[in-house]
Amino acid sequence: MADVQIDSGEFTRIANILLEKTAQLHLNGTQYSIILTVWRFTYGFQRREHELSITFIANATGTVGRVIKRELKSLIDRNILLVTKGSTKSESRTLKFNKDFETWIEGTKKSPAEEGTNQSPGDQLVPWQGTKKSPEEGTKKTPNKESKENYKESIYIVFSHWNSKKIITHKSLNDKTYGHINARFEEGFSLEEILTAIDNYKIILSDNELYFWSYKWGLGDFMVRGLDKFKTESDPFSNYKKKDKPPPKGPTDNLGKSQKGKYDGFYL
Repeated sequence: MADVQIDSGEFTRIANILLEKTAQLHLNGTQYSIILTVWRFTYGFQRREHELSITFIANATGTVGRVIKRELKSLIDRNILLVTKGSTKSESRTLKFNKDFETWIEGTKKSPAEEGTNQSPGDQLVPWQGTKKSPEEGTKKTPNKESKENYKESIYIVFSHWNSKKIITHKSLNDKTYGHINARFEEGFSLEEILTAIDNYKIILSDNELYFWSYKWGLGDFMVRGLDKFKTESDPFSNYKKKDKPPPKGPTDNLGKSQKGKYDGFYL
Protein backbone atom coordinates (compact mmCIF):
# COMPACT_ATOMS: atom_id res chain seq x y z
CA MET A 1 0.00 0.00 0.00
CA ALA A 2 1.45 3.34 -1.05
CA ASP A 3 2.17 5.75 1.80
CA VAL A 4 2.23 9.18 0.21
CA GLN A 5 2.81 12.14 2.50
CA ILE A 6 3.35 15.81 1.70
CA ASP A 7 6.09 15.80 4.35
CA SER A 8 8.40 14.55 1.60
CA GLY A 9 8.28 18.05 0.13
CA GLU A 10 6.82 16.89 -3.18
CA PHE A 11 3.33 18.24 -3.66
CA THR A 12 1.39 20.62 -5.86
CA ARG A 13 -0.03 23.80 -4.32
CA ILE A 14 -3.48 24.78 -5.57
CA ALA A 15 -5.62 27.55 -4.11
CA ASN A 16 -8.81 26.16 -2.57
CA ILE A 17 -10.97 28.56 -4.56
CA LEU A 18 -9.54 27.17 -7.81
CA LEU A 19 -10.35 23.63 -6.73
CA GLU A 20 -13.88 24.67 -5.87
CA LYS A 21 -14.48 26.58 -9.09
CA THR A 22 -12.93 23.84 -11.24
CA ALA A 23 -15.17 21.25 -9.58
CA GLN A 24 -18.19 23.34 -10.64
CA LEU A 25 -17.22 23.29 -14.31
CA HIS A 26 -19.17 21.05 -16.63
CA LEU A 27 -16.19 19.09 -17.94
CA ASN A 28 -15.76 15.52 -19.08
CA GLY A 29 -13.19 13.14 -17.65
CA THR A 30 -10.58 13.80 -20.32
CA GLN A 31 -10.78 17.55 -19.81
CA TYR A 32 -10.29 17.17 -16.05
CA SER A 33 -7.31 14.89 -16.73
CA ILE A 34 -5.77 17.55 -18.96
CA ILE A 35 -6.21 20.22 -16.28
CA LEU A 36 -4.64 17.96 -13.62
CA THR A 37 -1.69 17.34 -15.95
CA VAL A 38 -1.22 21.07 -16.54
CA TRP A 39 -1.32 21.69 -12.79
CA ARG A 40 1.17 18.88 -12.15
CA PHE A 41 3.75 20.16 -14.62
CA THR A 42 3.33 23.86 -13.88
CA TYR A 43 2.38 24.42 -10.24
CA GLY A 44 3.99 21.09 -9.33
CA PHE A 45 7.34 22.56 -10.37
CA GLN A 46 6.63 26.05 -8.98
CA ARG A 47 6.13 27.60 -12.40
CA ARG A 48 3.18 29.33 -14.00
CA GLU A 49 3.47 27.91 -17.51
CA HIS A 50 5.30 25.21 -19.45
CA GLU A 51 5.70 23.70 -22.91
CA LEU A 52 3.19 20.86 -23.15
CA SER A 53 2.68 19.04 -26.42
CA ILE A 54 -0.38 16.99 -27.30
CA THR A 55 1.79 13.86 -27.29
CA PHE A 56 3.12 14.70 -23.84
CA ILE A 57 -0.38 15.19 -22.41
CA ALA A 58 -1.61 12.06 -24.17
CA ASN A 59 1.08 9.96 -22.48
CA ALA A 60 0.52 11.70 -19.14
CA THR A 61 -3.20 10.95 -19.16
CA GLY A 62 -3.17 7.61 -20.97
CA THR A 63 -5.46 8.95 -23.69
CA VAL A 64 -4.92 8.93 -27.45
CA GLY A 65 -3.68 12.12 -29.08
CA ARG A 66 -6.73 12.82 -31.24
CA VAL A 67 -8.95 12.94 -28.14
CA ILE A 68 -6.49 15.17 -26.28
CA LYS A 69 -6.34 17.51 -29.27
CA ARG A 70 -10.12 17.84 -29.34
CA GLU A 71 -10.63 18.33 -25.59
CA LEU A 72 -7.62 20.63 -25.23
CA LYS A 73 -9.07 22.88 -27.91
CA SER A 74 -12.33 23.01 -25.95
CA LEU A 75 -10.51 24.08 -22.76
CA ILE A 76 -8.62 26.78 -24.67
CA ASP A 77 -11.80 27.98 -26.38
CA ARG A 78 -13.46 28.28 -22.97
CA ASN A 79 -10.52 30.34 -21.66
CA ILE A 80 -9.75 27.77 -18.95
CA LEU A 81 -6.31 27.09 -20.38
CA LEU A 82 -4.26 29.81 -22.04
CA VAL A 83 -1.68 29.53 -24.81
CA THR A 84 1.13 31.93 -23.89
CA LYS A 85 3.43 30.92 -26.74
CA GLY A 86 2.57 29.19 -29.99
CA SER A 87 4.28 26.06 -31.23
CA THR A 88 7.13 26.06 -33.74
CA LYS A 89 8.92 23.32 -35.67
CA SER A 90 11.28 22.78 -32.74
CA GLU A 91 9.17 23.81 -29.74
CA SER A 92 5.77 22.83 -28.36
CA ARG A 93 3.28 25.51 -27.44
CA THR A 94 3.36 26.85 -23.90
CA LEU A 95 0.24 26.44 -21.77
CA LYS A 96 -0.90 27.88 -18.45
CA PHE A 97 -4.01 27.51 -16.32
CA ASN A 98 -6.17 30.65 -16.26
CA LYS A 99 -6.61 31.48 -12.57
CA ASP A 100 -9.02 34.32 -13.34
CA PHE A 101 -12.10 32.08 -13.12
CA GLU A 102 -14.42 35.02 -13.79
CA THR A 103 -13.19 34.99 -17.40
CA TRP A 104 -13.96 31.31 -17.94
CA ILE A 105 -16.62 30.66 -20.54
CA GLU A 106 -19.40 28.44 -19.26
CA GLY A 107 -20.18 25.26 -21.15
CA THR A 108 -23.39 23.32 -21.38
CA LYS A 109 -23.86 20.18 -19.36
CA LYS A 110 -24.27 17.09 -21.51
CA SER A 111 -26.89 14.47 -20.90
CA PRO A 112 -25.67 11.00 -19.82
CA ALA A 113 -26.33 9.72 -23.34
CA GLU A 114 -24.27 12.50 -24.90
CA GLU A 115 -21.46 12.02 -22.41
CA GLY A 116 -21.33 8.37 -23.34
CA THR A 117 -20.57 9.27 -26.96
CA ASN A 118 -17.81 11.69 -26.05
CA GLN A 119 -15.19 8.99 -26.10
CA SER A 120 -15.28 5.48 -27.37
CA PRO A 121 -13.82 2.62 -25.27
CA GLY A 122 -10.93 2.36 -27.69
CA ASP A 123 -9.87 5.94 -27.02
CA GLN A 124 -8.40 5.11 -23.62
CA LEU A 125 -4.90 3.69 -23.53
CA VAL A 126 -2.57 2.61 -20.80
CA PRO A 127 0.26 5.21 -20.56
CA TRP A 128 3.17 4.38 -22.87
CA GLN A 129 1.32 1.39 -24.32
CA GLY A 130 3.01 0.29 -27.50
CA THR A 131 6.18 2.32 -26.98
CA LYS A 132 8.21 -0.33 -25.16
CA LYS A 133 8.91 -3.98 -25.70
CA SER A 134 8.01 -6.48 -23.04
CA PRO A 135 10.82 -7.72 -20.76
CA GLU A 136 10.63 -11.11 -22.47
CA GLU A 137 11.75 -9.58 -25.76
CA GLY A 138 15.06 -8.73 -24.16
CA THR A 139 15.79 -5.61 -26.19
CA LYS A 140 14.51 -2.07 -26.02
CA LYS A 141 12.55 -0.68 -28.89
CA THR A 142 14.05 2.03 -31.08
CA PRO A 143 12.26 5.26 -30.14
CA ASN A 144 9.69 6.28 -32.74
CA LYS A 145 8.98 9.82 -33.88
CA GLU A 146 6.22 10.30 -31.33
CA SER A 147 8.51 9.27 -28.48
CA LYS A 148 11.20 11.70 -29.59
CA GLU A 149 8.72 14.54 -29.44
CA ASN A 150 8.33 13.79 -25.75
CA TYR A 151 12.02 13.99 -24.96
CA LYS A 152 12.16 17.76 -24.68
CA GLU A 153 9.49 17.98 -21.98
CA SER A 154 10.92 14.95 -20.20
CA ILE A 155 14.44 16.40 -20.25
CA TYR A 156 13.26 19.55 -18.52
CA ILE A 157 11.34 17.48 -15.97
CA VAL A 158 14.57 15.60 -15.19
CA PHE A 159 16.42 18.92 -14.87
CA SER A 160 13.80 20.39 -12.50
CA HIS A 161 13.65 17.20 -10.43
CA TRP A 162 17.44 17.13 -10.11
CA ASN A 163 17.56 20.73 -8.88
CA SER A 164 14.77 20.02 -6.38
CA LYS A 165 17.06 17.46 -4.70
CA LYS A 166 19.74 20.15 -4.13
CA ILE A 167 22.66 17.82 -4.71
CA ILE A 168 24.45 20.22 -7.05
CA THR A 169 22.04 22.88 -8.28
CA HIS A 170 22.39 24.14 -11.85
CA LYS A 171 21.21 27.62 -12.86
CA SER A 172 20.53 26.56 -16.43
CA LEU A 173 20.43 23.47 -18.61
CA ASN A 174 23.39 23.62 -20.98
CA ASP A 175 23.66 21.82 -24.30
CA LYS A 176 26.08 19.20 -23.01
CA THR A 177 23.86 18.12 -20.12
CA TYR A 178 20.80 18.26 -22.38
CA GLY A 179 22.56 15.89 -24.75
CA HIS A 180 23.48 13.45 -21.97
CA ILE A 181 19.87 13.25 -20.76
CA ASN A 182 18.55 12.93 -24.30
CA ALA A 183 20.98 10.10 -24.99
CA ARG A 184 19.64 8.17 -22.02
CA PHE A 185 16.09 8.49 -23.30
CA GLU A 186 17.23 7.31 -26.71
CA GLU A 187 18.79 4.26 -25.05
CA GLY A 188 15.33 3.36 -23.77
CA PHE A 189 15.30 4.66 -20.19
CA SER A 190 11.88 5.87 -19.09
CA LEU A 191 11.30 9.11 -17.21
CA GLU A 192 10.23 7.15 -14.15
CA GLU A 193 13.46 5.14 -14.14
CA ILE A 194 15.61 8.28 -14.34
CA LEU A 195 13.69 10.15 -11.64
CA THR A 196 13.82 7.13 -9.34
CA ALA A 197 17.59 6.78 -9.87
CA ILE A 198 18.02 10.43 -8.89
CA ASP A 199 15.95 9.81 -5.76
CA ASN A 200 18.03 6.75 -4.90
CA TYR A 201 21.23 8.76 -5.32
CA LYS A 202 19.94 11.55 -3.07
CA ILE A 203 18.85 9.11 -0.34
CA ILE A 204 22.22 7.37 -0.29
CA LEU A 205 24.16 10.65 -0.29
CA SER A 206 22.07 11.95 2.60
CA ASP A 207 22.64 8.97 4.91
CA ASN A 208 26.34 8.79 5.75
CA GLU A 209 25.67 6.47 8.66
CA LEU A 210 24.14 3.74 6.56
CA TYR A 211 25.84 4.22 3.16
CA PHE A 212 29.47 4.85 2.27
CA TRP A 213 28.93 6.62 -1.07
CA SER A 214 29.68 10.35 -0.69
CA TYR A 215 30.83 11.58 -4.11
CA LYS A 216 28.63 14.26 -5.64
CA TRP A 217 28.14 14.54 -9.39
CA GLY A 218 26.51 17.28 -11.38
CA LEU A 219 23.51 16.26 -13.45
CA GLY A 220 25.47 15.70 -16.67
CA ASP A 221 28.04 13.45 -15.00
CA PHE A 222 25.31 11.59 -13.14
CA MET A 223 23.58 10.77 -16.41
CA VAL A 224 26.84 9.40 -17.84
CA ARG A 225 28.40 7.75 -14.78
CA GLY A 226 25.76 7.42 -12.10
CA LEU A 227 22.46 6.47 -13.71
CA ASP A 228 23.38 2.83 -14.22
CA LYS A 229 24.77 2.58 -10.69
CA PHE A 230 21.76 4.07 -8.94
CA LYS A 231 18.88 2.73 -11.00
CA THR A 232 16.69 0.43 -8.94
CA GLU A 233 17.68 -2.68 -10.92
CA SER A 234 21.30 -2.21 -9.82
CA ASP A 235 20.27 -2.48 -6.13
CA PRO A 236 22.28 0.56 -4.97
CA PHE A 237 20.93 0.33 -1.40
CA SER A 238 22.75 -2.96 -0.98
CA ASN A 239 25.82 -2.11 -3.07
CA TYR A 240 26.66 1.07 -1.12
CA LYS A 241 25.60 -0.06 2.34
CA LYS A 242 28.26 0.01 5.00
CA LYS A 243 29.19 -3.52 5.97
CA ASP A 244 28.70 -3.01 9.72
CA LYS A 245 25.06 -1.97 9.23
CA PRO A 246 22.08 -4.33 8.87
CA PRO A 247 20.58 -4.46 5.36
CA PRO A 248 17.84 -1.87 4.81
CA LYS A 249 14.30 -3.07 4.28
CA GLY A 250 14.01 -0.82 1.26
CA PRO A 251 14.58 2.73 0.03
CA THR A 252 13.63 5.22 2.74
CA ASP A 253 13.64 8.98 2.90
CA ASN A 254 14.90 11.01 5.83
CA LEU A 255 11.68 10.32 7.71
CA GLY A 256 12.11 6.59 7.32
CA LYS A 257 9.08 6.16 5.12
CA SER A 258 9.13 3.66 2.33
CA GLN A 259 9.71 4.95 -1.16
CA LYS A 260 8.04 1.89 -2.70
CA GLY A 261 5.36 2.94 -5.11
CA LYS A 262 6.45 6.57 -5.04
CA TYR A 263 6.18 6.88 -8.80
CA ASP A 264 3.57 4.18 -9.36
CA GLY A 265 1.15 6.82 -10.60
CA PHE A 266 3.67 9.00 -12.39
CA TYR A 267 2.40 9.84 -15.80
CA LEU A 268 5.29 9.98 -18.11
